[in-house]
This record gives sequence, structure tokens and C-alpha cells, in this order.
Amino acid sequence: MQFMLSNLDRPVDLDLVKEYNRIVCESLCDKPGMPAIGKIEEVLRLAKDIEHPIKQGFYLFGHITREQWFNDGNKRTAQLVANHAFVQNNAAMLAVPVEERENFWHKLVEFYETGQQDDLNDFLYKTSIGIMPGGLTMEKTREIEERNRKWLGLE
Repeated sequence: MQFMLSNLDRPVDLDLVKEYNRIVCESLCDKPGMPAIGKIEEVLRLAKDIEHPIKQGFYLFGHITREQWFNDGNKRTAQLVANHAFVQNNAAMLAVPVEERENFWHKLVEFYETGQQDDLNDFLYKTSIGIMPGGLTMEKTREIEERNRKWLGLE
């Protein structure tokens, strides 16, 4: 978390993703894997074109977890990268509650098998996203909430 907060001015690029994976694997992995650089750069380029920060974060989370860019730490890296995109835009924080872990695993496996991310995104938004009002005016918070509800088709 300290690294994220100290680096919010950095764009979500290949070096940042690799650094998050290095941090995640520093004490957990024998040797971090070499990611498929070309594929990562393509996904990151496409992510930059997504204007909605939560949609962008979900896109990054989905690609990193499903495509297994690294030998280990992919889900943890994906969560950190998604949160980087969220916090950078004062949008949200992603944290799956303990009581939702089993449902999360089912949604994640379904996504891995089908490649269809909508159900996972909907689940994460409803159970695991905390909107960040800190530093935002109430008006801006309402705008973000309205934008999120519209994106999810909840209006």
C-alpha cells in the first residue's frame, strides 16, 4: 500500500505492473516469471483508452488474472494494479470481503472458463468495491456513483 500511495503519479504501465509483481513475490515466490511483454503492453495500451476508472480497473484485473502474466502472484498483482487505477482517479478500492471469497472463486473460475467478465465485474462491484469519498466533494461523490450505476445498468 505504501508503494501505491507513493507512486500514484505514475501511469499504469509495464514497469509499474512488474514492480507490483516483484513486491507481491518478494517473500512468496522463488523467482518471479518473465511476463509476455508484447501482450501486456497491448492490454495496457487498450486500458488507457477506457475512460471509466472502475471499468478500466476491472479490465486490468481480468486480464492479469486470466492470462497469468507471471509465474506466481497474478491475482494479488492484479488487485494492486486495479487499485492503483482506482485510487489514482479517486474512484474506489477493491477488496473481496472474507464472507464473499467462496462466491468470488466461483465467479473467477467461470470467468477463466468462458472469458466473459461481466458477471465477475458485477459481483465485484456489488460486493468488493468501496467508493472513496475522501478528498472528494459530496457532489463529485454523487457524480461518480451515478456514473458507476449507469455503467452497470442499475438505473
